[in-house]
Amino acid sequence: MIHQEQSFRRFVWALEKKWIQTVCILGFTLVPIFGGLDYFIIPKEYLDENLGYFLSLRAFASVFVLIQYVILRFSKPNAWNTVHAFVFTFVVGGIITLMTARLGGFESSYYAGLNLVLIAVNLFLPWNAVKGALNSGIILVQYIVVNLIFDNDYKLISIINNLYFLAGTMIISVTIAHFKFNLTKSEFEKMDVISTLKSQQDGDYFLTSLVLQPLSLNLSKSDIVPVEFFTSQKKKFTFKNWTQEIGGDISVSNVITLKGRRYVVFVNADAMGKSLQGAGGAIVFGAVFHAMIQRTKMLEANQNQYPERWLRNAVIELQKTFESFDGAMMISLVIGLVDEESGLVYYINAEHPFPVLYRDGRASFIDSQMYFRKIGMLEIKSRFFVSLFQLQPGDKLILGSDGREDLMVFDPSIGGKSMVEDENFFLHIVEQGKGELKGIVLALKDSGDIIDDLSLVKISFDPANRNVESENSLRNSFQNSENGTYTNGRKPTEDLETLKDLISSSSKNGDIEESIRVAMRLVDVYPGESNYFYFLAKTFNRHRDYKESVEQGERFRYRQPDHVNNLLVLSDSYRRLGNRRRAELLLNEVFSFEPQNQTAINLLGKLKNHNGKNLIKSN
Repeated sequence: MIHQEQSFRRFVWALEKKWIQTVCILGFTLVPIFGGLDYFIIPKEYLDENLGYFLSLRAFASVFVLIQYVILRFSKPNAWNTVHAFVFTFVVGGIITLMTARLGGFESSYYAGLNLVLIAVNLFLPWNAVKGALNSGIILVQYIVVNLIFDNDYKLISIINNLYFLAGTMIISVTIAHFKFNLTKSEFEKMDVISTLKSQQDGDYFLTSLVLQPLSLNLSKSDIVPVEFFTSQKKKFTFKNWTQEIGGDISVSNVITLKGRRYVVFVNADAMGKSLQGAGGAIVFGAVFHAMIQRTKMLEANQNQYPERWLRNAVIELQKTFESFDGAMMISLVIGLVDEESGLVYYINAEHPFPVLYRDGRASFIDSQMYFRKIGMLEIKSRFFVSLFQLQPGDKLILGSDGREDLMVFDPSIGGKSMVEDENFFLHIVEQGKGELKGIVLALKDSGDIIDDLSLVKISFDPANRNVESENSLRNSFQNSENGTYTNGRKPTEDLETLKDLISSSSKNGDIEESIRVAMRLVDVYPGESNYFYFLAKTFNRHRDYKESVEQGERFRYRQPDHVNNLLVLSDSYRRLGNRRRAELLLNEVFSFEPQNQTAINLLGKLKNHNGKNLIKSN
């Protein structure tokens, strides 16, 4: 309470100083201007002897008030500022009183000027009733004393009349000043409470932003797949000496090793909600995601996964984490892996804006359909799969939150601003920015007003930057194959068509082991050739290597979950491995596509009758 009183006192001092300066400006401006009135008011017979005297008084008062203004201009707010107001009243009111004494005393109409001084000082300044009454008393005492001394022929009725009007002005101005002062104090107390709450809120924002910063990191450090970030949260705030921002957008990148291959892992995400709520979702996401990255780097078992399974496990873990908030916290994202060796992108888009490819000066979406809902959305059932995209040397992949399209742009049809509705708007922006984040951001700002958090991620593919010494298995990448060296990290005899021909000939000759060996090499060098995962799953199943059949079949299923024949092969392999529950679930998926599939019916019969026992109850 004491602190609030001190704060209010300092506030009043600052306000008082500001308004006294305003009154002084009015004083040294209007006092000389009203000198023109003297010429018309002073009777002709007294004009010569009084006009110069009046102008001298006005000049003195104007200069005096100007000096007051200069002193106030370069002084700090303090309790003594009030004295300047009283002195102003004494000087300006004094010269007006002297004028009344020269022009008839109590009979002079010049006393009306005293009313103006009373109103100006009492109503402009943030004064309580005591200060207002004291200021009014200066005017009243001056007027009565000076005119009683110099007006020996006054009439009592004139005194009473003038005092009534002066006293009335004094009462009205003091009353208004008093209520205005109380209103100012009340508003200050409310604003002080708001300011305190805002300071506490900004403190929460500041601490939250400090937690969020180390979670949104670009740690990929890859020369082959360089990654760049741009993030600008909509909520900007100042806490003490720090200017920060807070919001729900977060981007992360890192490098992990899976099955002996290096992958750049990336994510661009946008948590539901604004400011603190969005930042809370981003923090939860960042903490969980970084934990997954560290587990992968530390545990060999986590590294012994194919990229499709790693992505699946990552999304499932994120979904379970966000589901625990019962739908109160959700996040859209694009999460993916880039194979440094091949440039193949494995990614999942969970209700996030479509990634954009910038190639040869043209921008285009690499997706056109949304397959998954936001992470954390409850009771969402969808078949899980991983999307693929093959990057070419020089390609740039641009990811961004919905802030890239939440712009207010000028619409000539309505003569004002409206939201962007063109679905290809961002493509034009990427082309204007030539695929560079700095240029894209400038183009967005030039196009309109960004009204949401904005985060952008640029992923490039530059295999020519491969570090030869650190990538022994990929020696002399992108060299001419005529020199007997490797091309794109593979032998000249391992081009795609050659490998396909070898697989075909081996299969026709019945050399299953050779066909498997070549197919394994093909999917290793060309991981985007999805159909050969199904070929391997089917061939391993025939070769009775059911464990490897499941491994390859699941990889294919993550890419094409609706492939019925692959589901049948997987179900059979799981059954033979003893995982009958998983086998039945896969058959149920087949029935959802083809209810009368005879192969699935036969496999289900084998599941239900084993050694004469009905082991699994059908749904």
